[in-house]
Amino acid sequence: MKRRDEPFVVGVVGNSGVGKTTLLEELIPELTGRGLAIGVVKHASHGFDVDRPGKDSQRLYASGPVAVALASDTQVATFVRPERDSRVSLAGAMAGLPPGLDVVLVEGFAWEPIPRFVLVGPGQTPRREHQESGPALRIVEVAEPPAGTKPVYARNLVREIALEIVRRLRPRAVPDKDVRPPAVLSESRCA
Repeated sequence: MKRRDEPFVVGVVGNSGVGKTTLLEELIPELTGRGLAIGVVKHASHGFDVDRPGKDSQRLYASGPVAVALASDTQVATFVRPERDSRVSLAGAMAGLPPGLDVVLVEGFAWEPIPRFVLVGPGQTPRREHQESGPALRIVEVAEPPAGTKPVYARNLVREIALEIVRRLRPRAVPDKDVRPPAVLSESRCA
């Protein structure tokens, strides 16, 4: 498959705990299985640590550089400090991704003007800020999981969402696998 010059960027938004990360965990293998190169950007609204306290990379970052790259034989992570008092933009977060991606899945960043899938709990309506900035491709009602568990998405729903993304790719990024839609199933289920 020929790679795109710019990836298709699509968001997954919804209230905290509704199952955004879980959906992405299931969607990524569905898309990579179609030969697509996938990147992910997640908004960490409560912040995060560069590493565990006391580890070398955390100590180096805490000493104040603009950026720290942590590299092993199998991974590279770069941590960049945003300018003071500025909210990190999606474009700024995506700048750290490698070239050649077909799709970038974005968790959060509801204020960015990108197409998105909006996840809502049972009987809920989408929050205004989840629909205002970019077009909602689909509103997905997520079944309430039993206490202490995460949602489990029906396989057909994950395939439908993957097909919706594939259909929106420019013709130059044609998947290798069949893209006929499966039977329709519009909600998640609980394990």
